[in-house]
Amino acid sequence: MTWLLIGGLALATFALRGTGPILPRIPEALAQRTTGLAPALQLVSGGWHLDVKAAAAAVAAVLAALRAPLLASVIAGAAVAAGLRLLLHAA
Repeated sequence: MTWLLIGGLALATFALRGTGPILPRIPEALAQRTTGLAPALQLVSGGWHLDVKAAAAAVAAVLAALRAPLLASVIAGAAVAAGLRLLLHAA
């Protein structure tokens, strides 16, 4: 079931990205609803500069590898992302 969900989200992401050359402008309602479809796949922003999402995904992956509960992994990843954003934007 999980692989089916991952495959479906991947296909939806590729389909949405493939419409870029076809549609000159994506409707605003569709853009607002699809902004968070695959944030884990967008770890790189602007060349090779890593975003805070990479650190959050790494923390969540390590906790998942250590067999921590899923909710704890997600919360820890979110906390790392929030903390790094606070530090990076405060500087």
